[in-house]
Amino acid sequence: MSSEIPTGADLAEALMRTTHALRRYAGQPYLQRGWSTSRVLLMLAVDEAGSVRMGELKDRLGVTGRSITSLVDGLEDEGLLRRRTDEDDRRSIRLEITEKGHEHLGEIKALHDAHAERTFAILSKAERKSLLDVLGKLREHVAAAEKD
Repeated sequence: MSSEIPTGADLAEALMRTTHALRRYAGQPYLQRGWSTSRVLLMLAVDEAGSVRMGELKDRLGVTGRSITSLVDGLEDEGLLRRRTDEDDRRSIRLEITEKGHEHLGEIKALHDAHAERTFAILSKAERKSLLDVLGKLREHVAAAEKD
């Protein structure tokens, strides 16, 4: 390994490559069950929101209206999500997770946790703490710079 101090560009490139690899790898347990990453992200986003308008979800996930509709149709057919009319805006549709959907989310979260442990098993306790500290410091710096 080189003793040269990496440049900001070197670090940014390494972080982007690692993030890309982690995202691909993180989706594997779901794909093995026949679940798309989009499906998992949609379920997690609805769970986080509690009840969310389809339009807000489309914007949050950065997908088209057609994609959201198709995903929601499939999840609704499986009994994992339900649509309901928004009481504040009758033209809007809100999504909610069903009881069966919450069971499905439990499986998603268990898969995620187990896979994440395997992913980071290579790191010692000290390295895990150091990585978390460095990432937090970087995130705070970037957030502050965005405000300037």
